[in-house]
Amino acid sequence: MKKTLFALLLLVFAANAKVTQKSVLGNWTMKPAKAAPNDLLTLEKDTLVLTDSWKYTEKAVYNVNYPAFGPKKVDLQYKMLVHSSGQYRLEGDGIKKYIEKFEPEIFDANDEDVAHTSLREIERMIKEEAKAILSVLEVTETDLELQNPKGTFKFSKPKKLPVSKLTAKQVPFFAPEDWRYPDSAKELAEWAVRLKNDKNLFTIVEADFNGDKSQDAVAYLMNDQTGQVALFLNLSQPDGSYLLEPFGSADRSATVDNGVFLAPAGEYTNVSTKQKFTIENPGFMIVIFGTAANLNYFDGRNWQTVPLGKRF
Repeated sequence: MKKTLFALLLLVFAANAKVTQKSVLGNWTMKPAKAAPNDLLTLEKDTLVLTDSWKYTEKAVYNVNYPAFGPKKVDLQYKMLVHSSGQYRLEGDGIKKYIEKFEPEIFDANDEDVAHTSLREIERMIKEEAKAILSVLEVTETDLELQNPKGTFKFSKPKKLPVSKLTAKQVPFFAPEDWRYPDSAKELAEWAVRLKNDKNLFTIVEADFNGDKSQDAVAYLMNDQTGQVALFLNLSQPDGSYLLEPFGSADRSATVDNGVFLAPAGEYTNVSTKQKFTIENPGFMIVIFGTAANLNYFDGRNWQTVPLGKRF
């Protein structure tokens, strides 16, 4: 059943309401919308971040399919990532989006030069659509559903990330199927060294490894089905999604034998060649306890591994 905005606001702000203001805020990812066959612009992915004042930041990926565009009648096709920010305001019995900052970025274009000449027209379309009053259909702990004349926009809020039983802190990403975070001191080799030297027990590192201003992470995970341990890398993607994959190979083990810790941006020395080098973004070190550690960093194109000789 549709709810009026007045009823919604009572739900949001009432002290004893099931849906509180906190439950409305956070990161919301739009479920893929069905496009009309003749739409020039299709919203493929949309991540909305709301604050307590209804200000927002947003990352959206659009598919542009513009037949016979411009003087040369180019059948233009490309994807566009848009970073925008602004605020939502109450307007009568709905809410309206006000875009204050709009930064488009073109990729996968079949004609990049022509694509750039279309940006003003595409921006006008997006801003025109944003002027529509949105009716609030429903708000729950994990969903925010808005409706405009073209259809329904449903944003889904991700579940809260799990908390490590060992560090009592939120972990950076959900483990893939059949994998889990270590949850017992007995599952970590060299427990005394871990406890003394690293607040994350050499199990997790969070940093922006590739310099795209989004937080990335690596963490050791265990698989009870296969009896394996592997270091997983979680890289943030420009569209708000994540790329999760093992970093290196999985080892057969009942314990996490190695460790990982942060390598801040800066100068380092290769222990084999004695040459100094500088990394512009943070990396991470994989330590083999009692022997040495290898620095792993992203050079802009590939991952590099360099022996440093640091011991724990």
